[in-house]
Amino acid sequence: MTSATYEKNADYWQRLSRLEAGRAEVLKFAAQGESIDTILSFLCAKSEEFNPAMKTSVLALNEQQQTLHPLASVSLPKAYCDALDGVSIGLGVGSCGTAAFSKKRVVVEDINSHPYWSQYKQLAMGFGLRACWSEPIIGSHGKIYGTFAIYYNEPQSPTAEDLQFIETSANLAAVVFENAAYRQQLLEANRQLAQTVDDRTQELQRLNSELSEVVRRQQDDEASRLEAEKQVMVKTLLTGIAHELNTPLGVAMTAVSCAQSDIHRLLSGITNRTLSQSQATGLLESLEEKFKLTESNLYKGSQLIQIFKQVDSSGSFQSEAKFDIGELLRELKTSYQQQTGFANMAIEADTGIRCRSRYTLWQIFSALVDNSLVHGFNGSNSGHISIGVSESSSHIHITYHDDGVGIAANDKDKVFEPFYSPNKTKGNMGLGLNIIRNIIYNAYNGSIKLVDSPVGVRFQIALPK
Repeated sequence: MTSATYEKNADYWQRLSRLEAGRAEVLKFAAQGESIDTILSFLCAKSEEFNPAMKTSVLALNEQQQTLHPLASVSLPKAYCDALDGVSIGLGVGSCGTAAFSKKRVVVEDINSHPYWSQYKQLAMGFGLRACWSEPIIGSHGKIYGTFAIYYNEPQSPTAEDLQFIETSANLAAVVFENAAYRQQLLEANRQLAQTVDDRTQELQRLNSELSEVVRRQQDDEASRLEAEKQVMVKTLLTGIAHELNTPLGVAMTAVSCAQSDIHRLLSGITNRTLSQSQATGLLESLEEKFKLTESNLYKGSQLIQIFKQVDSSGSFQSEAKFDIGELLRELKTSYQQQTGFANMAIEADTGIRCRSRYTLWQIFSALVDNSLVHGFNGSNSGHISIGVSESSSHIHITYHDDGVGIAANDKDKVFEPFYSPNKTKGNMGLGLNIIRNIIYNAYNGSIKLVDSPVGVRFQIALPK
């Protein structure tokens, strides 16, 4: 062994020893109750001492909002971290957004060429970042706390040792997160216990009767308010559907009127024997087209009526067995591929996520896809759509994204208004976003919102379990 090789090996073992000592310090700080950002910043610092070429960061997941937020980093530019604050997780949202959404490690060796970074590569490369590996931080019970990421200034492929390093770092971060959560639970339990001991039993008994009456009145007031709000929403939904019905019914009535005129001409010609064979053929072909147009538009109208019948005035939907949302989406993809030739639909859904009212949810997804095809892709099949489904303890979370032309900035506040359409001349009736929102609210007591996206449109839907 040469002297240079010996010195290189000695340096490696010295750095490894300092790394292990640093990791032990992380556990010590966690046991002492240091703040979580301080501990994880220390972990990042020790990681980068071991390998100065890497830049590390920890992003924390807001489970309710399904967004990521910078928590710890020592060498990444602050402006870059600030730009990532509040980014929604989802398939193709960089390395960390995809890792948090899929709960799997994501290794991007070259940010410039990887599709997961198509929306953010200009941001990353603007700060000299060319590779990003991200490991989800998963607790002992499967809860996602965030991501541990390693960046490089040059394209970089991980070795087996690198993969072991990032996995160990993420596991250590999970211990820190869980320790902080347990400590907070303990502090809260102690606070509640102290409050319970200090409260006087006699005063609680006196207040109990008064409190019960106040709660009863509040519940009555809240029930009245919700009922009034529900009625307004149902009226808005009915008004919107009536407006949407005008288009197919108007077209059908016009087609029927024209067909009557053709029939009159046909009968007159036959009676008077003034009709040639070519004229008769032309009139019959014209009648066939008008009847097809009438049938098509009446079918569209019947679809709208069926959707409205799914939602009653109390906001509940007809009793129906639960179904797997992932299976429905895969059927939807197959249906569009067979009927329209559109196949660029990526489905990322956890198994076993179940919901009611299959017909209603099918219509909601169909309406979103139709809007993307007509308005986002200008009638072509060249665009891409991704739909992600996950669940938390209380909600089913659905992310819908396309890479079409998007919505103009001055229209983003109007998309859920009644009768809004980005282009009334497209000839596609579809369901307006106002009606989609009202159906989600009335049928599921859920919500839909438009979130910012650098490319196309992105909707987030939340359905209570």
